[in-house]
Amino acid sequence: MSFAFLTRAFGHGDPVEEIEEPEAVPARASRRDRRAGRADAVVTEALGQKVLHAFLQNRHQTLVPLTLNLRVLEPAQRDLVIQAMAAAFLAQGRRQDPAPVRDALARISAAEAERQRLDKALAAPLALGDLLDAILDADLGAYAYVASLLAVDQRRRVNQLYLAYLAERLGLAEDVVSSLHRRYRV
Repeated sequence: MSFAFLTRAFGHGDPVEEIEEPEAVPARASRRDRRAGRADAVVTEALGQKVLHAFLQNRHQTLVPLTLNLRVLEPAQRDLVIQAMAAAFLAQGRRQDPAPVRDALARISAAEAERQRLDKALAAPLALGDLLDAILDADLGAYAYVASLLAVDQRRRVNQLYLAYLAERLGLAEDVVSSLHRRYRV
């Protein structure tokens, strides 16, 4: 409704020249529809998306540890990572020979003291909730996940479920988890 119609209908003032109202832009118009006439905006948006995608991929390469080396961790951090390995091994539910876990420990540059700590952790494991809280407090989520990944047979369904639980509980992003799986395939 225009202003001129209202003044005539209610008898106020002189008739005013009718002003044409601009057409309303649909509320759900996409960005591309709104910018269709501006080719430079479309090109800029496409380039921006490509740059952002490349940045995010490179960011995850620097955020996720490339190698798990126990020698670079402090003793308390090493203990937490070893406890995570033991918890993952024990989560399989059946008693097995811990030789594969010891081999995995050797892969991450463990010394004799860490091997002894693993044996103690297998004999007397920490409660999983307490262990995960300590890992979160120490900001070792990715390290603990990698250690757990190395400690279990990744093809078994029960281990896949445990690793999914662990990733969720440690707050690891899905792309970080998939990157770790690609790096640490056994």
